Amino acid sequence: MRPIRAALAALAISLAALPAWASPSEVERALPGAQKTGEASYHVLGIHLFDAEAYAAGGDFSWNRPFALTLSYHRAARQSTLLNRSISEMTQRGAGNARTLAPLRAQLARCFPDIARGDRVTAVSTGTNTATFYYNGAERCDVQWPGFRRAFFGIWLDGRDGPARTMSARLRGDA
Repeated sequence: MRPIRAALAALAISLAALPAWASPSEVERALPGAQKTGEASYHVLGIHLFDAEAYAAGGDFSWNRPFALTLSYHRAARQSTLLNRSISEMTQRGAGNARTLAPLRAQLARCFPDIARGDRVTAVSTGTNTATFYYNGAERCDVQWPGFRRAFFGIWLDGRDGPARTMSARLRGDA
């Protein structure tokens, strides 16, 4: 019994020693040395849907440099719901309409699985027009689309009013 207690104590001490700002492994691989710029939770009608965290070099968010956005889900979501919502939000932001965004939707369908409670999706904006998506730490797909950084990541990082604006500011480290 003593060896088990000793092992558990050692594990507890080593976990406690991890920095609170430690980024997910996929962020470390894609953006070595990136630090958290901010975090926020998203609720609808009091239901906690996901937690979001943003990461960038030096913990300093900029639309002009690579960054990562991680969503940790507290509720299940179907792939079709994620796709429909993303395309709808991008349409509202002036990125096109359902017809012109259909090729992008096909790319995103490879990126978005059905989500279960506890799943994590990370998207790394590698360039103005490119991103790499990870699902629970494993690389899932790459996306290329003109203006993708602002059109897609703006859903979370460029909220225009009310709670969306507050969430965006927190994620960028502006709040």
